[in-house]
Amino acid sequence: MSFKITTILISICLALVSGLTNDLGFIHEVSASKTICHGVETPYSVRIQSEEINGLVQLEFNIPEGLNAQVVGHQSSKVSYHTNSVSLLWDNLKENEINVELAFTSNVDFEQGDIAPTLSYIKDGQRIDANLDKTTIRDLSARNNLDQTTSQPSGVSCVRHLTDEGDGVTRIDLVIDGEGFDGFLKITEKTPNNCIVEIIDSELSLSQMENGILNFIWFDAKSPLPITVTYKLLGCSHNATMNIKGEIDYAFGNSGFSQDIANDTSDLETDVAMLNVDHIADNRSTTKVNNTNTYNALTPDKGVSYSVQLMAGHNDLTASWITYKYNFNGMSDTEMHEGWIKYTTGSYDDYQLARNERESINKVHDFPEPFVTAYYLGERITVGEALIISQQDWIQ
Repeated sequence: MSFKITTILISICLALVSGLTNDLGFIHEVSASKTICHGVETPYSVRIQSEEINGLVQLEFNIPEGLNAQVVGHQSSKVSYHTNSVSLLWDNLKENEINVELAFTSNVDFEQGDIAPTLSYIKDGQRIDANLDKTTIRDLSARNNLDQTTSQPSGVSCVRHLTDEGDGVTRIDLVIDGEGFDGFLKITEKTPNNCIVEIIDSELSLSQMENGILNFIWFDAKSPLPITVTYKLLGCSHNATMNIKGEIDYAFGNSGFSQDIANDTSDLETDVAMLNVDHIADNRSTTKVNNTNTYNALTPDKGVSYSVQLMAGHNDLTASWITYKYNFNGMSDTEMHEGWIKYTTGSYDDYQLARNERESINKVHDFPEPFVTAYYLGERITVGEALIISQQDWIQ
């Protein structure tokens, strides 16, 4: 109740000094994908730098109907969710830089809409309402409702190359080529039953393997075409590998396109039967396994860890000071990230364990809004990305 009253009073305070100016006095950067796929979280972040923005500050995101937002990193702000908007409020912002991260998911009926952030702060006794860069996002799951008549240079295609490596192992190279796409690419492969799947190279995509469906997803593909992703099937019969089905989805303009993946079997030894493949298929485990090299973007449940960020600042604080200030006797680690010294505690394989630790810390200690952070191979990523990589459920 007190938080709601405080929010109302702050809103009234901002309204009393409201004004409008084109002199923004800051620089900002919005990092976001222009496409989303139903069932997959899309990361979104805003970075603002200024020495003039401090004290009472509000960052509000207007969100189109059918799009759902979850604040992942809020830099110790007070977060409130409303219908078609999310608001982050700082009572007394002291840092010269704002970094916030969100994750978006779409409802089945969402097609396209704008994410419009507005930064509000007080300068020289006036309220400044600054509109930040707007992002138009569309859902490729609704591509049948998009304008499919949009012309494109030549389109994007994908060819599947199969190579028999012997002993019941088949290598599959998926080569994407062409031109005319706006960053989003998705490959969907329906792998045969009773086979082990080993991902070899995902070309910096998010790779997912579930219920026999293998996905490679790029929200903003940077590499020029052609690009190749590779996986192997172990213990599959010859006929099974020849009957793999898949498709490629991509975006261009305001349209979404989908094409079947074509088979190229020139490298497959069709005249030689695989040695004892039926016996291998009958006796091997049917569990799908993702083993990756160091360049693979995803390894389910491996390489991902979660911690709890206690606070961040520009001063290097001692453990004794943290103990004195917050009565916290636990272990804490420090790291430099985006120009900040960030203090974290714990390392967990499961998001739920880190989330429970955050709740326990909140109940006992007075840290400024601790939150869960995520890492992949030692590098910070968003919690949304980590949950996709580790194939874990998001538990609030």
